[in-house]
Amino acid sequence: MKSVLDIQFNYLTGMASYMGEGENLFCQENKRLIQSIVKEQDLDLIGIMKADGDTYYNNGARKNVKNRGYFKKVMQGQKIMSPPIESKVDGRTKVILAVPIYRNGKVTGALGASYNVGALNQMLFNDIYDGIGFSMIIDTSGKIISCDSGLSYRKIGINDNVYDFYTKSGEVAEKTMKSAKANIKKQKSGILVLKEKNAMSYLAYEPLHINNWMLCYLVPQSKAQEEFQFIGNKEVILFAVIGVGVITFFILIFQRTSMKQKKMREIASRDGLTQLYNKAGTEQRIKEWLHSDRSKAGAVLMMMDVDYFKQINDTYGHAVGDRVLYKVGHLLKSSFRENDIVGRIGGDEFLIFMEGITSEEFAVRRMENLQQYLRELPIEELEEHTLTCSMGAAFMPKDGTTFGELYKHADEALYTTKRNGRDGFRIYHEVEEKEV
Repeated sequence: MKSVLDIQFNYLTGMASYMGEGENLFCQENKRLIQSIVKEQDLDLIGIMKADGDTYYNNGARKNVKNRGYFKKVMQGQKIMSPPIESKVDGRTKVILAVPIYRNGKVTGALGASYNVGALNQMLFNDIYDGIGFSMIIDTSGKIISCDSGLSYRKIGINDNVYDFYTKSGEVAEKTMKSAKANIKKQKSGILVLKEKNAMSYLAYEPLHINNWMLCYLVPQSKAQEEFQFIGNKEVILFAVIGVGVITFFILIFQRTSMKQKKMREIASRDGLTQLYNKAGTEQRIKEWLHSDRSKAGAVLMMMDVDYFKQINDTYGHAVGDRVLYKVGHLLKSSFRENDIVGRIGGDEFLIFMEGITSEEFAVRRMENLQQYLRELPIEELEEHTLTCSMGAAFMPKDGTTFGELYKHADEALYTTKRNGRDGFRIYHEVEEKEV
């Protein structure tokens, strides 16, 4: 379990690092991110905390947590996990995980999440014994702090005491339970044989190595022996099963977390308005391509500005301006190939990177078509206003082999276009040759 929570901490730390790059922790991009995180992770609630305790949650709620113990500690730069808390809303056991948000080496806030501990149990033994059995997490006092939601063989629940329950029911002798208590206190694994009338069950316990918690799994003797008839020793059976369960669990957790982190990195690299890649995401993907073997095929980098966009904002308002950007983004996304890299790198600035394209004739035709599509783009609020754009292009390897060179040269070609009346395009090496 410690490994599982470490994964969650690493995940939150990664998101906190991304959020710390911006000046406004409550920006729309960060709000969108935490909404996505809750959907993708086994988290119930996640909040962004400013230095004064003001906290924004994924459900839109605002709350000040400056007096909470975990907030005071996390603002000192500590990673925090709270003791288990039973939710008053749904009765589930949760822990609060919180990590600091740094900006320029200083803690400027924190990212916190409530984690459903019960989800761990439910994942552990889904495929063991055909789902027949009951898993739980207990503390050293025997109190159940989390248990699965299965109904099979479930006789006790959260906050009940395992020691008291099975001793009072007569299923375990007091002397035997006393020995189990000693094992659990010393964080040693063991097994209890529960006897109820003519039926027997096995209760195996294993340390989780966090907060002195123990993972327990109860299964009927008949089912355990049915699955492992070739093994005679009941302790070997249960520990083999619990070992398989934990190993399988960690494999699943790592696979799921890896997929989720990949998806979240994808979300973090997207522009919230247009859903194109943002500046960082665009640059990263182009650099990755340039360092790959595919770069031998060459490419073209195009930069595009919407002409007179500031006037659109001033005349029609920012809401209309955002709609223009959204529509332009959609147009660009639908106008290029799936493997082309299309991003919004600034207010009304866009970048298109087409791999494998070295033909100037082809690139010119694509820019001409794009300009025509833009003129025909229907935006009701603009009335009679026709959209135009200015573009600049740089070819790889002719105009550069690094992202910095291609970006700079495409930008210079774009500037030449704007300087010559806008609504057109230029190719860098042609501009350079004319100037020479």
